[in-house]
Amino acid sequence: MPAAAIDWGKLGELVWASAVAGIAVAIVFAALILGATRASDHRRAGQSTIATAYLTLAVLAGLAFAGGVVFGISVIVSK
Repeated sequence: MPAAAIDWGKLGELVWASAVAGIAVAIVFAALILGATRASDHRRAGQSTIATAYLTLAVLAGLAFAGGVVFGISVIVSK
């Protein structure tokens, strides 16, 4: 394959988009784990208001993570 056939702009876009997506997925999943564990800890300690806030964080992060997975699969299938 000649070097002229490589679209360097699209290759660069692929590199930065995959890096951003990977970091975003990792941060969202970490928020999911943080929210779930802290909610459990605070619920055991009898602090239900704080536990509810962390549970809300876990649910929202879980929805964002699931949305990212669905988006990723839809991009793969459509190409």
